[in-house]
Amino acid sequence: MYPWHESFSSWAKGTGLRIDALGLVTLLGAEEMDLAGDRFTDKKTGFILYNISAGILTTELAGWVSRWVRAQDLYKVRSKVTWEVADRPFRWTKFFFGFILISLPLHGMLLALTVLSADWWGFANVVSMILSVVVRCGQVHQNQAGIDANIEMAEKEAQAKMTKYEGALQQFEDWQRTGPSTETRNPPSEPKDFHDAKVLMVTEDSNILTLVAPNYLVKAVFTTSPRIPNPLFYLTCRAIGWAAFAVHVISIGMAELPIQICSVVLIIVATVLTAYKVGSGDSKIWKALRNRFARGNEEDESLTCWVTSRLKATISSYSEEWSVWTEEEREVSCYQDANLQKGSLNKTGNKQKTFIDIESLPTTRKREPIQERRQDLYAWLDLTEEQDKCLVAWGLIPHNNDWQNAYQEKKTFHRQREIRRKAQGTE
Repeated sequence: MYPWHESFSSWAKGTGLRIDALGLVTLLGAEEMDLAGDRFTDKKTGFILYNISAGILTTELAGWVSRWVRAQDLYKVRSKVTWEVADRPFRWTKFFFGFILISLPLHGMLLALTVLSADWWGFANVVSMILSVVVRCGQVHQNQAGIDANIEMAEKEAQAKMTKYEGALQQFEDWQRTGPSTETRNPPSEPKDFHDAKVLMVTEDSNILTLVAPNYLVKAVFTTSPRIPNPLFYLTCRAIGWAAFAVHVISIGMAELPIQICSVVLIIVATVLTAYKVGSGDSKIWKALRNRFARGNEEDESLTCWVTSRLKATISSYSEEWSVWTEEEREVSCYQDANLQKGSLNKTGNKQKTFIDIESLPTTRKREPIQERRQDLYAWLDLTEEQDKCLVAWGLIPHNNDWQNAYQEKKTFHRQREIRRKAQGTE
C-alpha cells in the first residue's frame, strides 16, 4: 500500500469527516442534466408557437426547442432568433480542448488514483462516470442526427414542390405564347416553403420571441420531434446509461473519502460548466466577455450557436431605438447619436468623442427607460391586415379600439421610419 494512501486514511479518521456522496449526486443536476434517463427530449408545457404567415398556432413543440429556448437570456419582447441551414465544418478545437485537455486528463487522473490506492469501489465509480459521459454524447448525437434527418426530408419535399411549380410555370408560359386568345388561365401559385415565415413563440415565463426561418424549417424542426436514425443503438445507450448510473450510485458510497471528494468536485464543476454552456457559441460567459470588451453597442451584437451539424441559430435583438414612438423623442435620440458620433480633435490630432448631458438639450424632456411592449413588437413585424386578424383571433391583439388605434399609429410610424432609414442608407 502506498504511504500517501495511509496518510489520507488516517486524516479522514482523525477528522471524522463524512460526506453523503450519494445524496449529493442525486441532488446535483437531477432535473437539469438527467444523467441516465431520456427526459431531456420530453416536451415542455407553457410554450406556444404562432406561425403568423401560415395562420397556425400550436402548443406541440419539440422537446429540444423548448429546452434550448429556456437556456437563453431573452428580453421581454425584443429577442430574435434567425435559423439557417448550412454545413458546419468539423471543429478540431472542440475535440482538442474538450477531450484531450479536459476529459482525458481528469478521468485518467481519477482512474490512476483509484488503481494506485487499490480502491476498487472507487475504480468502479470512475468507470461508471466515464460510461455516463460516453452514453450522453451518443444520445445527444443521435438526437442531432434526427434533427438533420428531418431537415433533409423537409428540404426534399420543398424542392419537389418548387420543381413541380417551375414545370407548371413553363407550361403556362408556353400556353401564353401559343394558346388561343379566347381562353384564360391563371398562373400557378408559387410555393412559399423557401420564404421566411413570421413566427412568434411565447415562453412559459411569458416572454415573446421572434423566430425567422424558412417555412419548411418551421414544421420540420420546431414542431416535429427528431427521428432517431439508429433506434437500437439509442436503446442500447439508454440501457448502458441506467446500468452505469446504478453502479455509480452504489460504488460512490463505498469508495474511500478522497475518491468521493474528487468525484463530487468533478460532478459539481461539470454541472456548473454545462449549465452556463461553456464551450457553446451561446455561452453566458462568452456573451459577458464579448459585451465587456466590445467597442460598440452590446445591443447590436449577436451570438451564433450550432444546434446540429446543419442547423445554425443566430440570437439577436431588435434595436432599442425602435421603442421610441414620438417625433420629439426621436429628435432627442437623433441629437444624442449625432453628438456622440461628431467628436472633436484633441491636441494629438486624434478624434475624440464629445459626450453631452441630456438635460442640456433644447428640450427638457428626458428619455424614459425603455419599456418593452408586445404592441411594439407587432408594429415592428409590419403585419398585413389578414395577419392582424389572426392575432385578434388568437387573443394576442385585444378587442379594444383605443389599443388597436395606437397600434396602427405605431405601425404607420415604423413604416415611415424604415423608409427614411433606407433612404439615408442609399445616399
